[in-house]
Amino acid sequence: MTEMDLIKLAEEAGFLAAVLPAKEIPVDGSFRKFCEDNLCGKYNANYSCPPGCGTVEEVHQRLFAQEKALVVEMIWEVNGFDDKEFIFSSRNKLNRTVLQLMDQLREAGMDGFCLGYGGCPLCNPCKQTEGKPCTFPEKKISCMSAYCVDVGKLAKKCDLPFAWSNDKMHLFGLIAFHKKA
Repeated sequence: MTEMDLIKLAEEAGFLAAVLPAKEIPVDGSFRKFCEDNLCGKYNANYSCPPGCGTVEEVHQRLFAQEKALVVEMIWEVNGFDDKEFIFSSRNKLNRTVLQLMDQLREAGMDGFCLGYGGCPLCNPCKQTEGKPCTFPEKKISCMSAYCVDVGKLAKKCDLPFAWSNDKMHLFGLIAFHKKA
């Protein structure tokens, strides 16, 4: 599958998209603090979130071990950010669509993992809260923050639009992947 094929697949799913070598994804370990602040309530309560997803060094090593990254973006018109239900549903749409895209890549002979917005929503609550193993280890989706991805720099590197504004919400995800051996 060529880079153009990947971008076309992502665009058909409703994304703006770009492909780059995984080693070029900008990261900043200080972003882990956003997870540790636990504003989403998933810190130490979701296998895809810290500390369960690994240390900063471990997630960066996992990310950079992949061959490529398909970076995806969805943009929504908003009237401020007070509508938490809309933000939640937008986040869920982004994550569901990233996971569907990963399934398509696997069918095409790729393997890898997904990053999206917020922690993995597949089990609610996550089995970690019950001390049970992850139900979907191959499908779980971590937050970009858990991997300390600098989304602003990533958008710029990929020539994708990004801004903090009260009228548009930009949500990003990525699939880090390699061809199966």
